[in-house]
Amino acid sequence: MEELFAKLREYLKMEDEIPFAEFSAYYRDVLAEFMANYKEYDKEALLKAEAITTVVAANAIDRGKAKDANAKKYKKIAEKLSFWAEAIELRLDKEHGMAKNAVDQEIDKLLADV
Repeated sequence: MEELFAKLREYLKMEDEIPFAEFSAYYRDVLAEFMANYKEYDKEALLKAEAITTVVAANAIDRGKAKDANAKKYKKIAEKLSFWAEAIELRLDKEHGMAKNAVDQEIDKLLADV
């Protein structure tokens, strides 16, 4: 999780948009991480996972609006990550008593310097 979160922070600091191949590879790495370790995540890992899903899904939504060859792929990525974001939010609420507002505040803190 730490490596994926560090990569997200790196992407957020970039001026240029990454190409689809790199975006897709990062997305696949995120899904692989979630599939392998999601059940073991503690509160901090869940917050970082929520930050990743929220940022990448929003970016995919924006990219999916373009009329290019990858628009449909970006839309699929956004859908899948939005599903994960909802699951993570539910778990943060259920296991840690964190409402959406509190989760958003914690994510803002995690990404404050980006």
